[in-house]
Amino acid sequence: MIRTALAALVLLLPLAAPAARIVNVQPAASKGAVEGISGEISGLLNWTTGNTEVTQISGAAAGLYLTGRHRIYLTARASYGLDDEEAFINNLFEHLRYRYRLLPWLSPETFVQHEYDEFRRLQLRALFGLGPRFDLPLPRGYEVAIGTAWMLEYERFTEGDEVDAGEEELNQRWSSYVFASAIPTDGIALTHTTYVQPKFDEFDDYRLLSETAAILDVKTWLAVKLAFTSAYDSEPPDGVEKLDTSFTTSLLFRL
Repeated sequence: MIRTALAALVLLLPLAAPAARIVNVQPAASKGAVEGISGEISGLLNWTTGNTEVTQISGAAAGLYLTGRHRIYLTARASYGLDDEEAFINNLFEHLRYRYRLLPWLSPETFVQHEYDEFRRLQLRALFGLGPRFDLPLPRGYEVAIGTAWMLEYERFTEGDEVDAGEEELNQRWSSYVFASAIPTDGIALTHTTYVQPKFDEFDDYRLLSETAAILDVKTWLAVKLAFTSAYDSEPPDGVEKLDTSFTTSLLFRL
């Protein structure tokens, strides 16, 4: 069965410019899915002329394949924006995750990821990780999971005048998350995810992500999604802010 959700209108209300360094993939890859293939496509087009000349394009696609004990999740997104012919957004992200349900409460998982973000001075971020995920036994409609993983991370910063221009880093991080979701009543879904990723050899170099979202069904084919995200990097590249926050409102059309 293929289910495709098209976000035809996305209103972005940013409280700070860059996107979070950690990207939350847990809600789409949670256990509340059906057998087979499901997918989601979303997009944004903002074209403003006159006193302000702004062009912004972004798109995202995600696919989930579930069969028996096996779960494969793939997501990709890209954004590009111009303000008076000057770029202010330019990023690309892909994430692939495989999870095997060994026991009802235990699922080993592994993942790979690639990322580029011009305005966080990230020329390349590539990582590989593996570890266990623990699902708490809860009534239908509620989910709490804890995951922890060893993660190998490679980063290369962009060239420029900064003190760390062009530098490369290879780090091992301890990546852990807590994911919770609830459907308190028909037509309302709530999710929350918290990530923490310290270096193994330097625990005061860490990254945090907190994301809370609500999805409100208007019709069977239409929903409104509200999400607030905050991300903190204790040791960002030179010239990059430590804290990013964003509030996003989305209209989702389900087909």
